[in-house]
Amino acid sequence: MNGIVVKKLDEIGQNENGSTFGLATRTAEGFIVAQRKKGSKSGGHYHKGNSATKNPEILILTSGLAKVYGSDRKTGETFHHEVQAPVELNIYPNVIHTVEAVTNISFIEFNSLDEHKADTYYED
Repeated sequence: MNGIVVKKLDEIGQNENGSTFGLATRTAEGFIVAQRKKGSKSGGHYHKGNSATKNPEILILTSGLAKVYGSDRKTGETFHHEVQAPVELNIYPNVIHTVEAVTNISFIEFNSLDEHKADTYYED
């Protein structure tokens, strides 16, 4: 089971101005750019993987510090990561997941809002 996988972004350049990172994208109807305030929580849901953009869900934390946690609905395995931007998260199907902003954060989801809504489920 893959669960929630954290990947460092590939640093392709660095100078006195800062760093530049490479990023591969995927075909999607659009992307979501989000900002969350310190202490807020997002998610609390899972995806079945019916949408290609949710198998896995790819989220790029572009700024801030976040806690990402979840549990696999089938195996009960739990996941907990504290991540500092910039970082890529791959969230696999059937993992109930939540992102908690430790600081103010910004992130990009590699799916449109319609794609998100079409493959998002909540536990009863």
